[in-house]
Amino acid sequence: MSGLDAIINRKAPSPWELFKSNPSLYLASKLYSRLSRQLPRRSFSPVRTICISDTHNTDISALIPPGDILIHAGDLTHSGTPRELQVTFDWLVSLPHEHKIVIAGNHDTYLQTDEGRLWVHTWRERGIIYLEDDAHTIQVRDRAFKIFGSPFTPQHGNGAFQYPHILITHGPPHGHLDLTGLGCRALLARMWELCRTHPPVLHVFGHIHGGRGIENIPWNSAQSIWEDIVRKKGGWLYTVAGRDNSIRTVAVNASVVGGPRDRDVRPPVVVDI
Repeated sequence: MSGLDAIINRKAPSPWELFKSNPSLYLASKLYSRLSRQLPRRSFSPVRTICISDTHNTDISALIPPGDILIHAGDLTHSGTPRELQVTFDWLVSLPHEHKIVIAGNHDTYLQTDEGRLWVHTWRERGIIYLEDDAHTIQVRDRAFKIFGSPFTPQHGNGAFQYPHILITHGPPHGHLDLTGLGCRALLARMWELCRTHPPVLHVFGHIHGGRGIENIPWNSAQSIWEDIVRKKGGWLYTVAGRDNSIRTVAVNASVVGGPRDRDVRPPVVVDI
């Protein structure tokens, strides 16, 4: 078996293997996962958001439920060709959602060309908003949502996304739904800057297929301690302390395909915000 085949067909480590490799991180991960599953309750009429990512040429239109907003967080294709993008565009256009927001992923290479950028921005004429390091505001009933989308993980804080209600990036921040450590450290640092005063209600991403899930992130001292653990700074016992009613962000890794050779096709993640 080649090195690439070994990576593609690798099995997820067992709980015992994870524990042996790093007992403190394993135990803290279990505790953190249990505490972060509880999503905030909305006291008003919720806006239903359908989150998908990493469809990689898979038409999942039959799996997508009704909602107010549909978000695709990148990797629409496998090889990034115009033909692949057209197929994905066709099934996205067929969906009835009033607001459809799309960003590119690292596989969507045609969208890096001048021709690709010109073409994808014409999608607005068919009801699909494509974002590349910019923001768009939508109105859902009596609520306005500013949405920032980027196919990149930021390397430096350049002020590009200021106070969005919904943030879409292709990859996850470090330590969050990223198989414990494969996400972007720069993005995590930028999130902390943003969330001290204006946290987004929702952050949607994908890229790390095995990290699929949903997490409720409180931007407080306990959260900072958990991230120190992921960065191997220790201190897992203190994750039980310091939880409060701080401002929070619902993080969603909405990867659709997964498993060996991406054969598994998983439904969208639905979040009411």
